[in-house]
Amino acid sequence: MAVASMEILKQDIESIVIGMGEVAVSAVPSAVLTCIGLGSCIAVCAYDYVAKIGGMVHVVLPEHRGDNPNDFGKFADTGVPLMLAKVIKSGGDKKHFIVKAAGGAQMTVSPGSKDTFRTGERNLAQVLATLEKLGIGLVASDVGGSLGRTIKLHVGTGKVTVKTVDGVTREI
Repeated sequence: MAVASMEILKQDIESIVIGMGEVAVSAVPSAVLTCIGLGSCIAVCAYDYVAKIGGMVHVVLPEHRGDNPNDFGKFADTGVPLMLAKVIKSGGDKKHFIVKAAGGAQMTVSPGSKDTFRTGERNLAQVLATLEKLGIGLVASDVGGSLGRTIKLHVGTGKVTVKTVDGVTREI
């Protein structure tokens, strides 16, 4: 699977859905970057509050172990830096980033074992380690638990909302 990279800067688009392993960046005020149905995956959003540019990556697994750069978006250790680099390339400045994340739920269990794979937990740990290595802090998050989520980044305002499968929506 190739990384789909959408650099949408000056088009009039309302909703941009970021699939598994994809990265999207936008400076369109009406754009809403969205990851739908996050389970153990984690969506990481970066927003430059001065340039009004937003980016999102849909991380599937913690570490990239192959040599295929087309898969970088799928992994926390390569996808987060890739997304941040694309925001910078589009005119963003690391000094102005607000970074938020959602997902990382415990979705996969086998009978008799409540912590079978811990993919969400491992994804979150790698996202945090990668951000720390890059000198960027996570401002807010909605992670863990056992509920799936949908996250939206409103590019015009930087507002990030998370809706859980039980219908609760909140801003982070």
